[in-house]
Amino acid sequence: MEIEQNIWGFSPEGEGGLLYTMRTASGGEVLLTNAGAALVGVRLPNGDGTLTNVVAGYGSFAEYIDDTVGMGKIIGRASGVISRGRLTIDGQTTRLAVNRPPHHVDGGRKGFGARMWEARTEVNRVVFALDSAAGDEGYPAGLRTEVIYDWDDDNHLEITVVAQADGATPIDITAAPMFDLSGEFTPSSVARHRLQVNASRYVAMRGDNVPTGELPTVEDTDLDFRSEREVGDLDTFEGLIGERDGLDHWLVVDGWQRSILAKVATLTDPQSGRTMNVYSSQPALHLDSANAMSGSGARRNEREYEDHSAIALHCMALPDAVNQPDFPSIVMQAGELYVQKTVYEFL
Repeated sequence: MEIEQNIWGFSPEGEGGLLYTMRTASGGEVLLTNAGAALVGVRLPNGDGTLTNVVAGYGSFAEYIDDTVGMGKIIGRASGVISRGRLTIDGQTTRLAVNRPPHHVDGGRKGFGARMWEARTEVNRVVFALDSAAGDEGYPAGLRTEVIYDWDDDNHLEITVVAQADGATPIDITAAPMFDLSGEFTPSSVARHRLQVNASRYVAMRGDNVPTGELPTVEDTDLDFRSEREVGDLDTFEGLIGERDGLDHWLVVDGWQRSILAKVATLTDPQSGRTMNVYSSQPALHLDSANAMSGSGARRNEREYEDHSAIALHCMALPDAVNQPDFPSIVMQAGELYVQKTVYEFL
């Protein structure tokens, strides 16, 4: 394993932007930056010796600073929605920053994806670290987080999140890469991908993107990916997918057990022949078909990303878990170690 580190730019505050390239003997590469601890790219070898990037990203550090879509970044302290920006722990109610009125979403006004992280290398891995003080975005305790990226000769990208707080607080930190295994990043190339998910239930949502608390079956819905099927033209669906103008849904992982790594999903591109298996210790998979890319200014190689030009498979907790007593809890006590792992296996 070779890890190359380069200065990639500077933040408006003068902080150095770093670009890490993790390169294996087989030729595969993973690119990372300390802006949002983001996954910039995964480059996989082709038969002719060239590389194809299968992760959506930007071509410059400045774009990661100006980013508005969370491109490949870490989401935290809590992914998804916390309804009305309110949570109660041990009888104490806390108000969080509201960034999508009236709710708190993806960590607030300046979530973890908008931060510059400390960075270091450790033999075959890159580690990003961040300190978040008590009161940051309204959260009730201080938190130390490390995100560890491991990459090996078998093209396994392992993302481990380790965090510890000095008081009771909710924690749900996830990575947010978006994929197109063909490297084309167009709606038509994503549509031909085939997807299978080990999930028999989904999280029912109200119109304001807050869970109802119900977990209905996927049977007879367009969210039934229990058997592999084509993603399809996301502009043509009329059911649950059509209601949200594409995929933006949480599926509940079958047989989930806390702290146990299990297979969650398989994504395949028939044209390139590439397959990606997803394993995680998290109870839910958020499927997102990049529904808000058009008009965001997000681009790569001078071409603007369109809606539905990538697909995200984010492993995380169920949304609004702090306000849903029947969902697995995300509240951690002082000194308790939070550890979650997701593995993307490329074949």
